[in-house]
Amino acid sequence: MPAAPRDLLPEHVIGPRPCNVSLPRQRRNSCKRRPAYPLADLLYFLSNWDNVQGFIGFSTVYGIHLVSMLQCDLGITGAIGEIGVAGGKSFAAMAFTRQEGENLLACDLFKTGWEKDNVPDANLPLFLDVLSDLRIPAEDVTILSQSSLQLRDADLLGLAVGRRRASSRMGGFRLFHVDGGHYAEAAFHDLNAAACALVPGGIVLVDDLHNLGYPGVQEGFHRYMQQDTPKRARQLVPFLFTGRMFLTTAGGYASIYRRAILRAHPDLKTQPFYDSEVVLAPPHGLL
Repeated sequence: MPAAPRDLLPEHVIGPRPCNVSLPRQRRNSCKRRPAYPLADLLYFLSNWDNVQGFIGFSTVYGIHLVSMLQCDLGITGAIGEIGVAGGKSFAAMAFTRQEGENLLACDLFKTGWEKDNVPDANLPLFLDVLSDLRIPAEDVTILSQSSLQLRDADLLGLAVGRRRASSRMGGFRLFHVDGGHYAEAAFHDLNAAACALVPGGIVLVDDLHNLGYPGVQEGFHRYMQQDTPKRARQLVPFLFTGRMFLTTAGGYASIYRRAILRAHPDLKTQPFYDSEVVLAPPHGLL
């Protein structure tokens, strides 16, 4: 995939971009484990797995729910967001971790973009049908039908609060999935914006990092990770790979998540990656 034409890119997308805002250190809050949606709806989703449009493995879904429980134990709260919704399967997997008071954000073109081969059949009616079938109320979701390149981290933080105008402690995301444009500039931009919008201990997932059909994702990811620290928007530390790369903010959170995963699954191996140890989980082998 060649680079996107420069005239298609907003000015703020070109070049290194520090965070536009700084989040205050989050006060730890006891998590009372009050899921926003009934367990029966999650079980319906899993039992009808093959009938839900989208691309995500069971190990990634398991990993999402495991780290979400760990975040709750740590008192980490925040919104849940996704850039690149496609059919909605990965969005639903994250939405079912939502606790009461947390907000949901979905951003997608919902039409064919500059990349003609990147989920060209994705559309808003399909996404809304998935939400309806899984009993995730559409009014719970802030849906942006636009290019993510128009969004800065400050925009994401405003959207994290959602329509309900939750308390300020909910500003920022605890979980964010980056699966938007698969050319280098878009992958770099989306990861940059998502990283800046994470609460401490928040987690960002990057899809298609090792998909040879989309080398732009690799280029954008490594461009971000190899920036000099003073120029980097926010340091991210990888800790789990399930077919999607899980990364979290600096400050020891990666070690906490890694230890908990290995306690639950001591047979899993790790490999060094960007000065961190990443747990390697088979895409379909944890459940």
